[in-house]
Amino acid sequence: MKTITIANQKGGVAKTTTALCIANGLQEVGYNVLMIDLDPQCNTTTTYQAQTEDTNTLYDLLHKKCTVQESIQKTESGDIIAGDKNLAGIEGEFASQLKNYSLLKKALEEVSDQYDFTIIDTPPNIGFYMTSALIASDGVVIPIKAEKFAIDGLAQIVSNIKDAQEAANEKLKIYGVLLTVYDKRTALDAIVHDQLPEIGEKEGFRVFDTSIRVCQQVKEAQSRQVRLFDEYPNCNAAVDYANLIKELLQEVKKG
Repeated sequence: MKTITIANQKGGVAKTTTALCIANGLQEVGYNVLMIDLDPQCNTTTTYQAQTEDTNTLYDLLHKKCTVQESIQKTESGDIIAGDKNLAGIEGEFASQLKNYSLLKKALEEVSDQYDFTIIDTPPNIGFYMTSALIASDGVVIPIKAEKFAIDGLAQIVSNIKDAQEAANEKLKIYGVLLTVYDKRTALDAIVHDQLPEIGEKEGFRVFDTSIRVCQQVKEAQSRQVRLFDEYPNCNAAVDYANLIKELLQEVKKG
């Protein structure tokens, strides 16, 4: 099983959309995928229509109130360990003990033979949850939008990934930076699109050849809580995410 974290400390960069579409796209080409919603906002959980009341969630798993198997919900969108809004209030509690940072990694090891991939959606901040995801992962996808602050923030997230590599997970790789909500008709988007590979070469990270074009159907799919590839398989974003999956699989196969 390969575990992939979708991470950026900046919000509004289509991070959850990317997590959802990568999971969906991998399912479309035949892989068995587990989704983990580490974001206390629980948007991925909502999209999967997973339960958070009277059932085991990530909150229960981290508190060792259930096994990882008992925390997995099977939904029409796929298997998921649901997020929980209670996670927002306990991050400091978990962060205070070093051993807690490996809780997620150890839990996933127990189901490593059941899935081909685990996709982790993380909150837009560098804290306990994102760090736990990096420690548990084989690689990271970093979605960004064509905005100055997003580009400036790349150095910070890349630095934190390298810190996780050095401190706890030497196998961790940056699979690539992904430009999202891309509109080539917009001057800034075009400039960032052209300059990002050069920035990546200088700073030591790969930029995916695929960019995800702006697409209204993404919002429509999320509002209806349906999978993009199921409902709008020919829309720009679905085509782009399908191409991204091909690139991502090539990166994963490199080991």
